[in-house]
Formats: sequence, structure tokens, C-alpha cells
Amino acid sequence: MALVPYEETAGVGLQKFHKPLATFSFANHTIQIRQDWRQLGVAAVVWDAAVVLCTYLEMGAVELRGCSAVELGAGTGLVGIVAALLGECHTLAILGAHVTITDRKVALEFLKSNVQANLPPHIQPNAVVKELTWGQNLGSYSPGEFDLILGADIIYLEETFADLLQTLEHLSSKRSVILLACRIRYERDNNFLAMLERQFTLSKVHYDSEKDVHIYRAQKRNQREDL
Repeated sequence: MALVPYEETAGVGLQKFHKPLATFSFANHTIQIRQDWRQLGVAAVVWDAAVVLCTYLEMGAVELRGCSAVELGAGTGLVGIVAALLGECHTLAILGAHVTITDRKVALEFLKSNVQANLPPHIQPNAVVKELTWGQNLGSYSPGEFDLILGADIIYLEETFADLLQTLEHLSSKRSVILLACRIRYERDNNFLAMLERQFTLSKVHYDSEKDVHIYRAQKRNQREDL
């Protein structure tokens, strides 16, 4: 989500956010992400959770080929870009991944510029940048539309938790996998995970100790599990 103040603004950690370009290597591609902290704040810089989630996807944690995926609160779009690149297929027998990369309307132009700059022309049709404000314009998305739902560092504002939970509920089906990468900074972050676990099975599947980032995997509970 975009345009909110953030408390983690001290020391070396902030310096990287003021660089106009952040460069990464994923999926045998060099990815150059434009950043713009001054104009869009947290939505326009690459957070460690996004890098860790990209690394996890590159490890083959989920099958992306033929997958319908969505990134929530995409910001710079790094995770969605990497998912589209990893989901590329070199055979007509299997479809490539189709990735929907979402954020609020105010961040879309910036998001589109990064997606277009980093995806080869033959992959771009498989990546769509689309508006999604959590809990609001869900009618433009079919219930249970996505096989894979991705989110990196989207758990930080308590007032968005109910809307985020509603959005995850709407976009997922019983077969959908949700991967959330986050740094647990405050007690409220754990509170969201507890809220999530009431409706979804939840497990921690990865931890990057250097960046202090956790990745959680969630899936909708079966009715029998709720009994």
C-alpha cells in the first residue's frame, strides 16, 4: 500500500531507499527497479521482504508455470516481475504464468513503468498491472480467481488488517496458496497472523536470518477443520 509514513527511517537502512535505481539478479535476468521515496514513500522502494520472497520463489518453492498469480500491495513490482520471469515457458505445451500486479490507483503509473522496463516484450502480455484497494474494488476480481497470492511487507498498518483479510478471503479458493513475506516489527504484526489463522491454515516456511524476514504460507481451511 502506498503513501504512508514509516518509522524505520534511521541510519544505513534508509540510504538505499534514496537511490534512484535498485539492481537485482533473478531468473537469469538483471532487474533494475526505479525508486522514488520522496514522491511515493513506502510504495516506491524495494523492501527486504520483497527480495527474500523473490529468492524463495527462485528456489522453486511453488510451480509458477501455468499459474494464475497476484501480487498485493506491489509497490515497485519486483515480486510480480520475478514471478512472471520465473513462470516463463519455452514450450507451447505448457502455459506461462499469468501475473496480476496490484496496488492503489495513486501508485499504478510508477508500478507500470517498472514492469514495462523489466519484462521482455514476449512476457509482458502475461503480466497485468491493475488497481486493487483492499476491501474496496473486489468486484473487479472473480472470487477464488488466483492459484497463488503474493505479498511482501504488506502487514504493517493495523487499520488495513480487516480489509486485507477480506481481500485474501475473496481472491483465494481452497486450492490457492498465499505466501506472505514480512519482518515482525510490532505486536500488531503477530495480531494479524492470529487473525489470518482463524480463517486459513498458516505455517512458517522460510526465515532469512540476515534480513530477519519470515515467509508464511496460508491456505483456506476446510469446513471440517473449523468444526
